[in-house]
Amino acid sequence: MAETPPLVTNWLEHLDQQGRSTHTLKAYRRAWHHLADWYETHYDDACDPTRLIGRDIRDWKSHQQTIEKAAPSTINQRLVAVSSFYGWAVGVDKVSRDPTKEISTIRLPQRQPKSLSTKQLRQLLRAVHHGGSLRAVAMIELLVGTGLRVGELLQLQVGDLILRDRSGWVTVREGKHGGYREIPLTNEVRQALSAYLDHHPYHQEGHEAYQDSQAPLWWGKHGPLSHRSSVLRILNKYTLRAQLDPIGPHILRHTFATQYLQANPEDLRGLAALLGHSDLNTVMIYTEPTLHDLTGRLERMNRLSVDEVAE
Repeated sequence: MAETPPLVTNWLEHLDQQGRSTHTLKAYRRAWHHLADWYETHYDDACDPTRLIGRDIRDWKSHQQTIEKAAPSTINQRLVAVSSFYGWAVGVDKVSRDPTKEISTIRLPQRQPKSLSTKQLRQLLRAVHHGGSLRAVAMIELLVGTGLRVGELLQLQVGDLILRDRSGWVTVREGKHGGYREIPLTNEVRQALSAYLDHHPYHQEGHEAYQDSQAPLWWGKHGPLSHRSSVLRILNKYTLRAQLDPIGPHILRHTFATQYLQANPEDLRGLAALLGHSDLNTVMIYTEPTLHDLTGRLERMNRLSVDEVAE
């Protein structure tokens, strides 16, 4: 793998100082490594970001489409990463022109993000409730019932939960782009969290977290959970038990959004507030038909045509 150019490292450090997530930084670094590896293989020369031209970026994009056959979404993510770098580099006078300026991303059909069906969601919840740990039940119920991002989930402290008999909410103190929001909790989520908190170190006298509302909410055998991989392991364990394909926490966020709009079809503003989006256009994607929806509509159209011919 090619080394990260110093200028790209400076850009990544700049993004880190701006508070961009570790996940984003890793994805951007991978995109640059992919470009640099392709360039070195194609030209037998080191990739210098200050010397790239539009033709290089266009050829790299074409290679991904025709030779590598990468998913369009993957190609777009890489292009966005490299374009972001050049936007910064031009702004700080490190390069004179942006070679990505005339390179467009691949246009994708507007469809809902992948989510679990109601049946699949019930399978997952049954799997975790029947034999799952209190922590797993609480975590999955919270993700399903609030649509939290995984970073927001891991940042939660005990004091961010308000649990009452008839109401409750979770406070996200620093969401994406520094956003603050409060999300109501359903009865199922409150019960799962209450059961988990009864066995949390926060409630165990003598433990360092005892009576500390700033104690991390999620704990494992060796202390607080702080890595996305911990959440993935928990999800994978119970999706396997539920006989489902592996999923990430963002699938549960999409599932929450999809189910919310199914129950409240006109409430885009409410969904945006719950998800922590300031722009309503961001949640419009959840109103788009899924491939399953389109298949069903075509089948119904075909049946109507067949019935008309039969008459």
